Amino acid sequence: MSKEEIEKKLAELMDIVPECEGLIAADAKSGKVIVGQTITEMDHEKIAKSCTAIIKDSNTLGTDINKGGLKNTTIELEEGFAVLVGSEKLVLIALAGTDGKSSLGLLKRNLISISNL
Repeated sequence: MSKEEIEKKLAELMDIVPECEGLIAADAKSGKVIVGQTITEMDHEKIAKSCTAIIKDSNTLGTDINKGGLKNTTIELEEGFAVLVGSEKLVLIALAGTDGKSSLGLLKRNLISISNL
């Protein structure tokens, strides 16, 4: 999938889910940002590298317990959420505040759909 296609799909998702505070797509191996959009100034590269590390560590855990690699996860933080969807080539990240709790399923479903394209 091209950068333009990913950017278009993430922009559409941002419009669908108003509680979404940011969407980032990164290369799964390097953690390098392909495209990112957040409603406030955030370090997209730093976020992508952290999320890529979480996915890599989760994949290691999955291998260690014979359960396979991470497909997706939602991380609840003190003041919001991060939804991560991983594939072999792409990491998709959605960020939401506490007001976005009811939209987490919608965010996850759409990120999974985008990652499968």
